[in-house]
Amino acid sequence: MKLRKIAPAVAALAATAASASLEVVFLEMEGRRARELNDMPVRIVDENGRVMFDGRSGGPYFLRLPKGRYTVSTRWDAWSSSRRISIGSERQRVVFKWSKPAELDKPAA
Repeated sequence: MKLRKIAPAVAALAATAASASLEVVFLEMEGRRARELNDMPVRIVDENGRVMFDGRSGGPYFLRLPKGRYTVSTRWDAWSSSRRISIGSERQRVVFKWSKPAELDKPAA
């Protein structure tokens, strides 16, 4: 019964991904393991400074943007990061990665 409910959701996600011009992914790296981050702030500004999107993602984010140049920005904890991208005929994939500082893995003295 659960598979019947999951299959339409997966199909809808695949359709959204296929028509998107931009995919944005957020990862926290712990050694070689990657953990996907959710509820990330995302802001996309075009080359004229017009805000095209300003919101939060629930995981990988798929957007349809017209061809052009954009800046994609996000923030995780105290770290901010931006990427400049160009949208053309092929989908762009932007991956924001943060490495967990090694000192956070050590037990407190």
